[in-house]
Amino acid sequence: MKAEWLEKGANPRFIVTNLLTDAQELYDDFYVQRGASSEHRIKELKLGIKADRLSCQKFIVNQFRLFLSQAAYILLLGIRQAAQGTRLAKATVSRLKETLIKTAAKVSVSVRKVLVELADHCPFAYEISLISQRLSSGVQLIFF
Repeated sequence: MKAEWLEKGANPRFIVTNLLTDAQELYDDFYVQRGASSEHRIKELKLGIKADRLSCQKFIVNQFRLFLSQAAYILLLGIRQAAQGTRLAKATVSRLKETLIKTAAKVSVSVRKVLVELADHCPFAYEISLISQRLSSGVQLIFF
């Protein structure tokens, strides 16, 4: 059990479990840690990908929209993993979307290659180049 007293009044919390551990230790080491990670991912899905936009009246359409949102989220997690060691290594999904996907570029396609030309003043040109190399090099990315 955790009990707090805030400006608005009491804020008690109760956990029912069959684990034989000290209550405070259980709350601090297990319960709080468990919620922080999953709540953060849900927040990224809602705010970064807009996964809560399920405005159609048909279930199957909303299910498909949610599926596409989850696929986009997984792709952005892969991009974030490929950005390790750069300024974008710990960027939010929203930040990755704004800095990498919505960057203006000229794309030329030929038989042998795809050429992406960025503006001279693009602030993330190095990161975009490095992420592109890492994603196309055959290095296995780990999704979790």
